[in-house]
Amino acid sequence: MTLIRISGFLYAQSWVQLPTIGTPPERANASSIYLQSENRMIVFGGRNSTGNLNDVWSLNLSTNEWNNITPASGSMPSVRFTANAVYDSLLNRMIIWSGQGSALYNDVWAFNFNNNSWQELWPDGNTAGAPLKRYGTAAIFDPNNRRLVNFAGFTTSGRFDDTWYFQVDSLRWTDQTNSNHPELRCLHSGYITPDRTQMIIYAGQHNGALADIWSLDLNSYVWTNLTPVIKPDGRWFSPVVNTNSNYSVIFGGQNSLSTFGDLWKFSIDSMKWDSVSQGVTKPSARWGHASVYIPSSDKLIIFSGADPEYKNDTWVFNNISSVRVNSISSVIPNTFTLYQNYPNPFNPVTKIKFDISTNAKSQSSDVKLFVFDVSGKEIQTLVDEKLKAGSYEVEFNGAGLASGVYFYMIETGEFFDTKKMLIIK
Repeated sequence: MTLIRISGFLYAQSWVQLPTIGTPPERANASSIYLQSENRMIVFGGRNSTGNLNDVWSLNLSTNEWNNITPASGSMPSVRFTANAVYDSLLNRMIIWSGQGSALYNDVWAFNFNNNSWQELWPDGNTAGAPLKRYGTAAIFDPNNRRLVNFAGFTTSGRFDDTWYFQVDSLRWTDQTNSNHPELRCLHSGYITPDRTQMIIYAGQHNGALADIWSLDLNSYVWTNLTPVIKPDGRWFSPVVNTNSNYSVIFGGQNSLSTFGDLWKFSIDSMKWDSVSQGVTKPSARWGHASVYIPSSDKLIIFSGADPEYKNDTWVFNNISSVRVNSISSVIPNTFTLYQNYPNPFNPVTKIKFDISTNAKSQSSDVKLFVFDVSGKEIQTLVDEKLKAGSYEVEFNGAGLASGVYFYMIETGEFFDTKKMLIIK
């Protein structure tokens, strides 16, 4: 069997500022989606020092080139910030709704990527059978049922705690508010899990900054509070995205006291937050930035934001799904060893232990540990850093992977080993 080292192999977890060709104007509170079929990040609207915006920009992540794809004519949404944007892959369109401009909105629009044109799906107005006009909401697109699902926001009657869905084919709203749900709020964020069964919402504002995280079952519309005791400081205007390994990832945000520049991951499987080390080179603290996740390369992309000045820089964090390696003993082992993962077989989480001994030059080694499939394609880099001699353990989460045989391999300057593991679902 030959191991294939694909492009981008073994990048360390790190931030890199992306040098782009062309750049949109500075902004905060823009909406964004990732267009996977074309490897593009799409950004709509927002606000800056000149006012509110309704332009549409595309970042080609293969060439790092920004292009303004705003239609030159035809109807389009009013200028606004904090609109929600979701992607309807069946019809290759971005759907946006709500937001704030000269007023609050509850209209729904679709941007067709086949011809770069807008179509209004639902008119603006506080009418019976539809959610009130609002901004600062959280919404996802449920492709199984073809629904835009929304929770809460600031309305013309104050903050709400309602749950609604919009059927994008029949163009009808349905109120799905249940008795047990997160408290009323605005300025929160949300996403749909990779298995398309849950909507996750995070944080926001109500009598101060919130720090909770909840899941909504998209079949029963039952809410579950996932919030652990140890968690990041409460905040709002902090986008949340989901990774291949079923982690919720946040960067930045603000509350009444601070603007944040921290990076955190929340495991939905273990319901545990972990702070992610970012290194020296990293984005400045900010709120209201656009954020998307690239599944094929395990990258987090952020664009723009404010603190307090508006920004238009673009940053990439590599290998965001990688987990921290835990030192379990400082006793120096006699040899380098890679142990069999446990449990094995597993579903979906297993642990991998390894020993690092001293080498001929120093008390530390450059260690690389990664997982690949039977074809030799890399699945995930678990470790890529210099480690002191000792015993270590790292967790691998196989959520999203098919049942079957996988391999993990360790490389140091003086040691190499590979072992087999089995996922059974």
